[in-house]
Amino acid sequence: MSAPARRAVEKRAMDVAAQFLRDNGYAVRDTSATGSFDFEATSAGTQIKVEVKGTTSDRADGIMMTANEVELHRNEKGNTALIIVSSIRLSEQNGGYVGTGGNMEWLLGWDIDEWSHEPTAFRVTRPATTKSLQPG
Repeated sequence: MSAPARRAVEKRAMDVAAQFLRDNGYAVRDTSATGSFDFEATSAGTQIKVEVKGTTSDRADGIMMTANEVELHRNEKGNTALIIVSSIRLSEQNGGYVGTGGNMEWLLGWDIDEWSHEPTAFRVTRPATTKSLQPG
């Protein structure tokens, strides 16, 4: 999936999740640009940190999370939630993508350690003394 298509899926998932939270009495603050979670949701003095994941698949049995997201949900177990929006449909409009639809699953107080996790990417850093090879 292209980067613009992924952004449209993410936007749709965030929109669905925010509307659900508001409809269920939560005040919602978007923290996706600055935090290791997408929303801070508060209701009746209780605050939870919400991670939102979206997919065009009809069922999301596995999701990708960053190391920071995993750490947050482990450290704050019981005070976090996961919202998965599946079955998002994409259409092209005005040279871009728009996401519609979606089936939402709400996991309040989820225990990340009940799920299997495996590292799927590694950062590899060049030692300072390594020289680059130049063509020719």
